[in-house]
Amino acid sequence: MSLFLYKPHVEGPEGNITTPDIVIDRIFVGSTPTPLTVLTTELYHQVEQGEEANSRYALTALGGGALISPAVRLASGSIVLARKAWRLKNLAGHLDAIALNGQSLGEVGLPSELISENGGSGEVLPRGFLVVCENAVPGNRATLWDGKLGRSLDHQVVLEDVTADRWGGRRPDPRYSVGPTKREVPHFI
Repeated sequence: MSLFLYKPHVEGPEGNITTPDIVIDRIFVGSTPTPLTVLTTELYHQVEQGEEANSRYALTALGGGALISPAVRLASGSIVLARKAWRLKNLAGHLDAIALNGQSLGEVGLPSELISENGGSGEVLPRGFLVVCENAVPGNRATLWDGKLGRSLDHQVVLEDVTADRWGGRRPDPRYSVGPTKREVPHFI
């Protein structure tokens, strides 16, 4: 059985931060089951030229109610989850003031709809679930903005061209390495 250990920094309304360990064993994009192997929190990705990315938000099950985090989904399928989150219950009174890259959650899709589509109710998802918003906003930067409390969660994924050579044609010559041996090894330095 595959499991993903998610360790987000959960920011409370007063700025206090907790870092729970959350085990994820099921992913849904909208209500479509998705393999767990596409999930990562790595920010740097080598991709083919022209790879597209879309900003989204994700909901994660937690004992006291769901968490909401920014996420980016690459066209190749990877879901890059931010290691930042808010508790959904702390946003309950002002969800209309929450925006993803400038679009209100009402336009993108309300968390309550995602939760009910995936077997949850209210602010509670089944244990181990991660649900990613199906509707996307173009871009490799996902920013959740809380207009009422004046705070944001920013998540940017860096896409590097897989064909680019960082050495720029000045790659150094390889050096030898010496492993365990019982004979004399000549050194050339």
